[in-house]
Amino acid sequence: MVSANPPVALPFARARSPQQRGDRVRHLAQATRALLDDTRASELTLGEIAAAAGLAKSGVLRYAGSREALLLLVMYREHLGWVADLDAHLADEQRSPAKALAHTLAQRPVLCDLISAAPVLMNRLAPDDAETVRTQSRDVEDRLLEILRPRLPLDRQQLVLLTAAIHAFVGAVWGWAAIDSDTQPEPGTDLERTLAALLRTFIAGLQA
Repeated sequence: MVSANPPVALPFARARSPQQRGDRVRHLAQATRALLDDTRASELTLGEIAAAAGLAKSGVLRYAGSREALLLLVMYREHLGWVADLDAHLADEQRSPAKALAHTLAQRPVLCDLISAAPVLMNRLAPDDAETVRTQSRDVEDRLLEILRPRLPLDRQQLVLLTAAIHAFVGAVWGWAAIDSDTQPEPGTDLERTLAALLRTFIAGLQA
């Protein structure tokens, strides 16, 4: 049903400084993140983001570059929150790295959904946006390696392979879970158990 009172674009003046532009991007990222609680990344439209942010579509594109770049920015921020959460869980000596990884990921359905959607999103990026996303990815990888290294006797190349496997497993498992769900799949124990089993097997293979 079409709303009788659609959102009206806010009277934002065009950003004239890096700080103002940053404020616009943060506003857009927050509005997009809120929408992702109920809508899959693959289905979220530019129009929905613009309406939630109180901007015209052209305003979203002016500040974020594209729908895809904005969603990947939200994924980067979700990654940072997840890495901090994982660091705390890894401090629990009773929980293996595989279980800590699986548990913290299963508790972040929006991040799982964005990881699943990321390959398609990245293929649609403009060159400048793609370089930004690569920088964000390297930052997440470095942070993840830093907190995993003390718990896993692996060299850097093995840890890089593990970070790739984490994202591959999440994308596949979440993608299959999403097939049977009308909205966002629930972060249930099946997802956590499956991820833990896959990661445990992969880590054992690296250590062999």
